[in-house]
Amino acid sequence: MYIWERGGLGDNTSSEPKRITLAMRPKPFLKLDRFKFNKASLTDRLRGMVDNFGNTVIRSWNSTRPIEVIRLTGHTDSTGEEKYNVGLGDRRAQVVEAALKDKLKGLLARVKIVVKPSPGETQPTADDRTSDGRDRNRRVEVFIETGVLTPPTPPTKRKSIWDFSDLTPPEESVIRTKPDSIFQPIPLGPKATSLEVLLDELLSGVSSRWLRRKIRNAVLSGACALLEVLFTQAGGQLREKDKEELGKQCLRAAKDPIT
Repeated sequence: MYIWERGGLGDNTSSEPKRITLAMRPKPFLKLDRFKFNKASLTDRLRGMVDNFGNTVIRSWNSTRPIEVIRLTGHTDSTGEEKYNVGLGDRRAQVVEAALKDKLKGLLARVKIVVKPSPGETQPTADDRTSDGRDRNRRVEVFIETGVLTPPTPPTKRKSIWDFSDLTPPEESVIRTKPDSIFQPIPLGPKATSLEVLLDELLSGVSSRWLRRKIRNAVLSGACALLEVLFTQAGGQLREKDKEELGKQCLRAAKDPIT
């Protein structure tokens, strides 16, 4: 993009205007343009733009590229005296600075805001010969510098003194033993069956819970005479061999009472 530059202050009769290029200028992050003519106050539109930019700065501190430096440069159109325009550009940058400081109250210890000297009317970005061009040249350019945040290293987990997960057993036993032939294992006897379990098995055919309980109590107490009466009540629900076993257990309990 090219901008026509006037030959000199008050010089409107230059036969050949001088061209300058904007290609080498640093590009701003944000342009706060269309300030009112000869004014340094923020319009509602400009105030909304500053507020949105402030939110961007705040959000950047939750990322790995926080905005650490904000540089502001105020500009004017070509209307008016050059010296006056320099002061007007400075005032425009300062009013943006004040609004940002109010927005970034909690971050001012970490975010630096710098107001650069205004070049006044000497760095237009649009054609000053048109009304729209002059509106766009009345602006504050915002430049930013970001830092790099390194995510914190997670704390090293302390290893418990009882943690043996890193230990590996030897490939084979350190001590090899061989059983002596003179020692033979003692064979285990038949698995004992408790009397309670035996009674449950023998009385499984009796449907009446009350009668099963009576027979059980007679056997355990050694009341063999009563047991015979209960056998009669059970009728065919008890097999003969079950009656014989119950009688044996009853005689055993009568001889050696269970306490």
